[in-house]
Amino acid sequence: MNEEEILRKEAVSLHLRGVSIKDISVRLGRSRQWVHKWLKQYERYGSSESWYKSGDNTPKQVKNKVSPEIEKAVINIRKELLSEPYQQTGAINILYRLEAMGIQAPSTATINRIIKRNGPENRETTPLRKETEYPTGFVNVQQMDLIGPRYLKGGFKFYFFSIMDVDTHYARVYPVKNKSAKSIVPCLMDFWSDCQLPDFLQMDNELSFRGSNKHPRSLGLLLKVALSKGITPIFIPPAEPWRNGVIEKFNDNVQKRFYAGHTFPDFEQMREEAVRFSDFHNRNHRYSCIGNKTPEQVIEPLEKRFRLSPEWDINVKIRIEEGTLIFIRFVRSDCKLHILDSVFTVDEELKYSYVIVRIIIEKYVLTVSRNNIVYHVFPFPMFLPK
Repeated sequence: MNEEEILRKEAVSLHLRGVSIKDISVRLGRSRQWVHKWLKQYERYGSSESWYKSGDNTPKQVKNKVSPEIEKAVINIRKELLSEPYQQTGAINILYRLEAMGIQAPSTATINRIIKRNGPENRETTPLRKETEYPTGFVNVQQMDLIGPRYLKGGFKFYFFSIMDVDTHYARVYPVKNKSAKSIVPCLMDFWSDCQLPDFLQMDNELSFRGSNKHPRSLGLLLKVALSKGITPIFIPPAEPWRNGVIEKFNDNVQKRFYAGHTFPDFEQMREEAVRFSDFHNRNHRYSCIGNKTPEQVIEPLEKRFRLSPEWDINVKIRIEEGTLIFIRFVRSDCKLHILDSVFTVDEELKYSYVIVRIIIEKYVLTVSRNNIVYHVFPFPMFLPK
């Protein structure tokens, strides 16, 4: 057992003795995100003696040739699922339908092969994965996004705001009349009081998320709300939506199984149906990354979740004196970074790589790092009205 594995076991031991995440982080010299990661690994694979080792702990299945009867059952179930609104139609859901029918189900990989060889109409497309060196390691993350504009009959314009907890895949979609922060923040409030508060909130560079082009170094309402709750916003690189892949996949379901499949007479009825759609997703959709369970099966019981108080008032003036904003950026040939309408020149060594840019509000600085090595510290005061 190496030193890193000993620290992982020690982190869990301290947690079980009631030591706080913050104190474990300080005592072991590791980040709070590192502690979260290995506690979750222990909770998921604690029955395995090797939960603290690096690598894949998920059980492997042996491939077996399936009978024509099972293959026919897979295709029939797939067709039934395709005909049901909001229903998940992938291999995991087919597997559970087979088991509910008393049929010994093959592995999800075998089900996918059956779907593939029975024609493109039975296949779900998956976006190509971009294999590029990219900063990872953030734990307890929620991803959010905007879809739109979309239109109701009569030309009424609206947007969908969607948000998902990455660890549990618990998600909700909210129709909003515009994409202003004043429309989006109440949706965040609802999600955080229902699901839980994250450590990191990841998003693209939509202006309503950031704040203002006129005052680029000021904090918009959404950022103030997040920072006031100890949440660190993360902005993915421009024009790289796949970096928010979890919420983008959920958006595909919103488009295909909610918006495209229904005609809504008015906006209020669509909002009501969005609640039903979100509830159905959280109760029924199964994901291989959470052990083929549904979001409601893996999320903490309600009384254990660290949630936003429903009494929190959005109209109360928020004063921000500390916190961090994170921007993930790709350094191109000119070695220049464009952050909040400011330009910074970085070392040639960083060319053609992704870096993490952190604006540390209380220190009035902007740092540029790669692989946990800080290459630059630039002065960067934010405009924080009193």
